[in-house]
Parts: sequence; structure tokens; C-alpha cells
Amino acid sequence: MKKVIKSIAILSITALAIAGCKKDDLGVENPTIKEISASEGSGGDVITITGSDLAEVESIVFDNHNVPASFNPVFNNPGAIIFRVPDTAYGGAQNILIKNSKGHQLTVPFSVIALPTITTAYPTDFAAGSTVTITGNNLETAEKVILDGTTSEATIVSKSRKELVIKMPASTLTKAKLRITNSSGDRVSTMDFINVDAAYSIFTESLSFDNWSWGGNYTPSSETAVTGEKGIKGDMVGNAWGALSLHSGGVDLAPYNSVGFWIKGGTAVSTYRFFVNWQEQQTITVPANQWTYFTFPLSIWKNKGITSMTDIIWQVEGDGQLIYFDNVVLIK
Repeated sequence: MKKVIKSIAILSITALAIAGCKKDDLGVENPTIKEISASEGSGGDVITITGSDLAEVESIVFDNHNVPASFNPVFNNPGAIIFRVPDTAYGGAQNILIKNSKGHQLTVPFSVIALPTITTAYPTDFAAGSTVTITGNNLETAEKVILDGTTSEATIVSKSRKELVIKMPASTLTKAKLRITNSSGDRVSTMDFINVDAAYSIFTESLSFDNWSWGGNYTPSSETAVTGEKGIKGDMVGNAWGALSLHSGGVDLAPYNSVGFWIKGGTAVSTYRFFVNWQEQQTITVPANQWTYFTFPLSIWKNKGITSMTDIIWQVEGDGQLIYFDNVVLIK
């Protein structure tokens, strides 16, 4: 905001300086730059260029991939032009090309800082050698991806402006953020990635609990999975109020902070009742035809005196569908 106020002040002073001039004297024939407020900047930064004969600017283009910068003509007079670095500008040294109504063009050296951004990632679970697809921006110049705070480096499989595919490294961490480095610098993801190799597995590739389910058939299947080769196929078609119910002799919950799992919905949105040891029902809504991640803090049950997990249950409300489960884990 301070930059914008300062820039408006520059325009106001410039306008006062030319207030007594005739329109014909405001010339655009010999545009000249005296000063630019910054020689580098990131998307959204305000840039002010001062000089003479700078009126009637018609276009501003960052010449790396010819990305136009939008600007408000109100903030343009013979003494100044104010605009923002476009969010879509490509990183690195380049020129800003400024053209006026007479076709005269100014060339201004500039360096765009285009740090990598992460909008989404799938999956947010990983195991050694599994792939994660990241969507965002400024990913085409990605040079390195590591688990933040470590030297464990992912392998870059493919990259483009908006998408980065990586193969995850082995790690003993239970979860980690990703640090992505590109030609402009590095940025750490806001989201955590769960290492299923370091979690307690109720199901990843096979069941460690007994299958006490009802109202359908529930078996490991290679038809679809989040990581690895298998998920649990839950065929509840034709059954109402069926449940995937898994039982054990008891798992000590003391080392663990949360329970996480993925569900791929059927052809319609469905609702499930989720229990640990048949206590403290949690209601989850599962979108249709996609994998969705769910996690709950184990404090929900620990605070009720539950210290050991003997049962974990997902019961559908109403009619069942064909659904899948994967990576049912306890996370430290």
C-alpha cells in the first residue's frame, strides 16, 4: 500500500509540473526514462517509471514469453507510468517493452522473481518410490525438490509451467513439507506429506487387522490405489448400512497423534459414520468418483479414556455403493 501511495504522489507532482502546458506540449514523440523504482520484482509488485514524454502508453510487455502487464491509464501521464508485475510473468532477466500511441518503444531491463507455488498435490501420502503430482505455477524451472529440513531429494520425473511430477525418496520422517527450488529461489509447501512407510499400517498393501465387515464384499484389490499396488475394494452394491469393520487385539495409541485414510467414492455422494472402538462417531461425506483424504486427531478418543485401538469402522448411511479405501494408517 505504501508503494501505491508513493507512486500516486509521484503522478500528482508530475501532473502539477505540467498543468500549465498546452496539450500539444505534453508530447509523446521522445519518451525517455529517468528512473525505475525497482530493477527486479515478483508478481503483483508495483513498478513506477518516471521520465518525460511517457504519456499515452498503450502496451507493457515482459518479453520472456511476451507476457502483457495490465495497467490503469489513470496512472499514466507524461512524467510517469505505474503498473504491476504480472503474476503470469516468467522468471529471470528480461526486458519490459513499453509502447506508446505513436509506436515509440522503450526497452527497460528487469529481472522477474518467479518463485515456485503449489496449489494442489496428489497424493499427499507417499512411500519410497511413489509419485506425487503437483500443480501450481513457475514449475517449469524447478531444479530440486527435497523434504524440508533434510537432504532427502525427490527425483523430478517431468515438469511444465503448471505441473511437476516427482518420485519421492525414502525417509524415516513421519511427515514432511516439500521445498521446491527453481531458477528464482525456493519455497516450502504449506501442506504436509504423510510418509506411510513410517506410519502404523492398518492397510497399505495388505490388512494387519482382521476383517469383520458386513453388508458387502471387502477385499484387497489392484483395481485402484493411492500409493502402491492395492486398495481395499468395498462392494456394498445392493446392501444398506453395510460397513468396513476391521478388528485387532489392540494397538497402543500412545505413540500416535492421528488416524488417516483415503476413500474413493462411488457414483454418487455418500455419507459414512466413522468409529474407533465403536465410540465417538464422526460423520464423513465422500465425494463421488474421486479419492479424498480424511484425517482425525486421536485425541477425540484418547480424551474419552481410549488407550488402545481394537476396532475401526466405516458404516454407510443408507444404500451402499462400490467404493475403495487405501492407506489406513496411524500417524505419529
